[in-house]
Amino acid sequence: MKPPAFKGGMTDPSTRPGTARTALTAEAFRHYAVDLHRYLRKRLRDPQKADDVVQEVFSRLLRVQQLELIRKPHSYLFGIAFHVIREMRLQEEQEPVSYDSVAVEAAAEHPAHVAQDEIADRLNVRAQLERALARLPDIHRALVLMCKRDGMTYEEAAAATGISVHMVEKHMIQARVKLLSMMWDL
Repeated sequence: MKPPAFKGGMTDPSTRPGTARTALTAEAFRHYAVDLHRYLRKRLRDPQKADDVVQEVFSRLLRVQQLELIRKPHSYLFGIAFHVIREMRLQEEQEPVSYDSVAVEAAAEHPAHVAQDEIADRLNVRAQLERALARLPDIHRALVLMCKRDGMTYEEAAAATGISVHMVEKHMIQARVKLLSMMWDL
């Protein structure tokens, strides 16, 4: 089966815009759902969560107004999945905030202690990030450093490593998911 190309359309969008978008989304689902589900089950290690994320990914795809602008449906869907996982984990991490008035007053009286705490937190996050980067496969670590630290584009990173831009995108998505999962595990 040929992967769906969102460019153009399956039916004339001017006559039935909802039908064309639904048909394209259904075609994308038939073609990519199995790979996406396998990818998510491997990352989330929970089949129920993987099912939920797949459903949310295609639900978000249905809300896209101009599907014809999506040039790489595979990358687009996996990018949506990455963001859904990230949002899900952020929601799980959030705890209700409560303020201890005595602690707030103490911090106001001794602002140097607040700055030291912030420095300690930043050092802790940096140490966690360094440990997580060290645990990444070599190609993932190299691409993350090239693109995020050194500011290279995917095209420049592809030229520097001798791999295609598509593979750079794929490795970056995988690296992001691995880093996020490791940062929450640490």
